[in-house]
Amino acid sequence: MGAAVENKVGYIRTNLGWIPKDWEVLNVSDVFDFLSTNSFSRNQMNYTESDGCLYNIHYGDIHATYSEPILDLDKFKQVPVINDDVPISSYISYLKEGDIVMADASEDYAGVGATIELSNVKNKKIVAGLHTLAFREKLGVTAQGYRAYLFKHPKVSVSVKVIATGSKVYGISKSNLLKISLVLPPLPEQQKIATILSTWDKAIEKLTQLVATKEQRKKGLMQLLLTGKKRFVGFTEDWKEVKLGVIGKVRMCKRIFNHETSALGDIPFYKIGTFGSVSDAYISENKYIEYRSKYPFPSKGDIIFSAAGTLGRKVIYDGKPAYFQDSNLVWMEHDESKILNSYLYFAFETLRFDSEGGTVKRLYNSIILGAKIQLPSIAEQQKIASTLSAADKEIELLKQELNNLQQQKKGLMQKLLTGEVRVKIEKK
Repeated sequence: MGAAVENKVGYIRTNLGWIPKDWEVLNVSDVFDFLSTNSFSRNQMNYTESDGCLYNIHYGDIHATYSEPILDLDKFKQVPVINDDVPISSYISYLKEGDIVMADASEDYAGVGATIELSNVKNKKIVAGLHTLAFREKLGVTAQGYRAYLFKHPKVSVSVKVIATGSKVYGISKSNLLKISLVLPPLPEQQKIATILSTWDKAIEKLTQLVATKEQRKKGLMQLLLTGKKRFVGFTEDWKEVKLGVIGKVRMCKRIFNHETSALGDIPFYKIGTFGSVSDAYISENKYIEYRSKYPFPSKGDIIFSAAGTLGRKVIYDGKPAYFQDSNLVWMEHDESKILNSYLYFAFETLRFDSEGGTVKRLYNSIILGAKIQLPSIAEQQKIASTLSAADKEIELLKQELNNLQQQKKGLMQKLLTGEVRVKIEKK
């Protein structure tokens, strides 16, 4: 590791940069013992809990489901259970309180080395599953609640990504991970840092639950308002059921191929899964002008609707220069004397389409135009749309607040984990 050189007051230089002089650097192999894992597939699991069931930590859940470094098993109820008929090896390692599980494979570079620490294991039987590395502290030099954060240190995180290999899928080997260095504050400081970050996690969790509650309430309100089960005072006129083809028509985008796009450019380009949020790539202004002049193109206020892949994603086009992928996207041109855009946007949630296709499902024009919709008067449409829009706005503001909180925690975490900001430890 080489001798540390002290030339900054209160800090020493290490292979992981400057750290406080009372901190130390140890390798993963010094701190942890590895545990056995399994390779059970998703179809060998379920979500039905029972007495004595065997829980399984799957690498896909570390990437997509467990949003915080500490997996509190008292609070989180979506850990898969291994089916009763699956034979379990006698050499399997059951995880304990404070054990670490790392996903050793990732389809994107950002997910390399994603790690969780188990909390409130109690008498639960839990194992680490497919594409994971599980390890247990052996020296007593790390504090419970802090262990997963060891791999959140900026330079440690980079070191883990450096050892990842592969092209389409990045993988981490146990032998390479053993050589990774970790930054260790004194135990009391680890405990204080863990407590501070836990406080932020609780605030984030509370706001996340509030967003989920608001979204669920909005979903229920939509079901009532858009089906006429709940009416506003003063509206008694009967609704009409009409086919979309009677009041509108579908237009398709022209396909743009991947080689015509780039990571940088003039005009945002949206594919199926991200349109209306974050663009996947860009196209040149010349290509945009060419396609807009030759092919159908949405106008400001038109609804853009995914008809393949993730069916039913929708946005209202804001009129800004952008391009949306070929026939995977459609928009409706409709008679505004019969239906408002703002109402149609929400009414799409109530539609049930019979998609066609094999591996890739697709909504063809005829399917969309044949779908039936409940149609109140224009005035009632306006009232419904404004009520649901207000609910959307409230949810969006809460999501922005949540994102700000998450970014603040991320900034604080980096300062605490590197020793840039020190915490005060009360002397007993």
